Amino acid sequence: MRKYLYIQYTSMIVICFICGVVCYQLFQIEQVQQIIKYSDRRLLDLEKPELLWSVVPFLVSLIIVLFFSTHKYLPRMALVFISIKVTFLGFSSVYLLVQHQSIKLYAFWWFPFQLIYCVLLIALYQITNNNSGRRTLKSVMPWKKVIFLLIVMVVFFGLENIAITYLFK
Repeated sequence: MRKYLYIQYTSMIVICFICGVVCYQLFQIEQVQQIIKYSDRRLLDLEKPELLWSVVPFLVSLIIVLFFSTHKYLPRMALVFISIKVTFLGFSSVYLLVQHQSIKLYAFWWFPFQLIYCVLLIALYQITNNNSGRRTLKSVMPWKKVIFLLIVMVVFFGLENIAITYLFK
């Protein structure tokens, strides 16, 4: 059964990424920049972004996935949010490659770190998802796994900021 979950999540990532690439083709450049401005404005300039603009998308994604995946009635909304995040990854990847023509930024910063974040958000969803829906949060939540995963995410966030420091000079 677990094998099918891996196939399902991998398919979700691939399809959403491709949908993001297609969405980029459907919008005009002003609309693309407006969407990126509201989602992750680090992509708009080729200068080193402020730490605030790195922290905000990271924390918002984490809080939304934690909220919905632990919610009693709306746990699937976390997967919808993760799908939107992967779609934005494809959308913004094309923007970075076409508008800034920066394969170095794409290959060493944007794609690997955002893909890892998406995979870690899926893992967080899978760990915190309450399948029964009838038990309380305290009895179901595997706190050690959640805390470990949060620590891994913070470590990757630190690595991303180190990569940003060296790539944006």
